[in-house]
Amino acid sequence: MEANAAFANYGDIIRVIDMLFQGRHGCTASEREVGATFTVSTELFLDTRKAAETDQLEYTIDVAAVHEVVKAVVTGTTCNLVETVAENIAKDLLTAFPINAVRVRMHKDRSPMPGPTNGYEVELFRKA
Repeated sequence: MEANAAFANYGDIIRVIDMLFQGRHGCTASEREVGATFTVSTELFLDTRKAAETDQLEYTIDVAAVHEVVKAVVTGTTCNLVETVAENIAKDLLTAFPINAVRVRMHKDRSPMPGPTNGYEVELFRKA
């Protein structure tokens, strides 16, 4: 995920990249039964200066905790749409951490498509 000038006003970025989970999200019964691999990357926007000055975890984001929040959403309640799962991840991260904004990219490795594909993905940006 590339940062650009449009996001510069939201602070520094902590990325947790390519977290892998098994989930059963999809609109068809077969998608829900078989499941799929979901790859999730997040960008959390915040001011990291105090963390850097103090070298203390309490002033930044614990990336292991980010992983646990994302895991709970992806492996939790089944949804029809990847868009819904990504939105739920964004909401939970904004609630769990003192961040200004979050970007979530979620990739589903297989889905019912009319031809060969490596899956599809959804990316969203939400502000606190």
